[in-house]
Amino acid sequence: MRGNRRGIVYMVLILAVLGGIYLYTELQSQMATKPPELRAFLSDEMQKEAQMGTYEWRSLGRSVIADSDHPANFTYTEESRITASSGQRLYLTPLVESEKVPYEIISAAVSEKGKPETEVKLDFTIHGDAAVITIPENSGTFVYSLQVDYLEKGDVVYGLEVQVDVVEYDVEKLRTLKTPYVGNASKVSEIVSALPLPGSGYVQRYISLETEKEPYGITVYYEPKVELTNLLQYPEAEPMNEIYRVMEKNALVLLSLVENADEITFKVKNAPSEGKLEKSSYDGSLKFTREELTVKYGPLENILSREDLFLR
Repeated sequence: MRGNRRGIVYMVLILAVLGGIYLYTELQSQMATKPPELRAFLSDEMQKEAQMGTYEWRSLGRSVIADSDHPANFTYTEESRITASSGQRLYLTPLVESEKVPYEIISAAVSEKGKPETEVKLDFTIHGDAAVITIPENSGTFVYSLQVDYLEKGDVVYGLEVQVDVVEYDVEKLRTLKTPYVGNASKVSEIVSALPLPGSGYVQRYISLETEKEPYGITVYYEPKVELTNLLQYPEAEPMNEIYRVMEKNALVLLSLVENADEITFKVKNAPSEGKLEKSSYDGSLKFTREELTVKYGPLENILSREDLFLR
């Protein structure tokens, strides 16, 4: 009787081991018959996974061909969407050891999202195992694609959605922050914090207020993220760039919500602060007055209702 029990136990153990071996072999087979993932990152803190498109993959005596739409037409999730600012460097690298599966990055391209006909080739450099692309100046939602040749294994096209300096205004929230006075420091600070940054590479840490005499003013100070030190794009009026446009809209919001504000100034510098406001270190400056913006846009009191300026 005891011998029968032992036999049953041994049989169960053998079946469990065989099942584990089968499952492991099956997983290894699946891994070997599918191309590697592609990691995309701007920094260690911001890493995403590109979406796999068309590929041909040869492994274990089999050849698998997967045909897909153009990457510009993919439906991207948060895992394959990255927010960037012009001038930042985007790194794209296959998640595979190049010694085990050698590969060559053939080409890179960018398209407007949903518009494959807008595709243009991009220059890139190689840094270690990664293709490095410098984000161009144009703002909007784009799709970056990368073609990788895994030599004897096959080639793969990957896609990644990149939102470059995309700006959104929470109009309903902003309307609740209206104040009659520049001197209401907490309310003004709350408004500034609710405004979109001029670019995703920007950081806003300080404000200063002119409350003692007219013209009453608000100054907002911007600096770069650490990884964009000396690379931050400044506002330019001629030709007008996206940084300038966002600052002008932010000035419109501030002048609309802070009733006695006469002028709004934005200061910019190209290096991060060291824990305190050093006004002399800001070498970029852009000022907007209530008078000039009223001439350009009309009365500012209800400017947030302008859907052509502030998309819902």
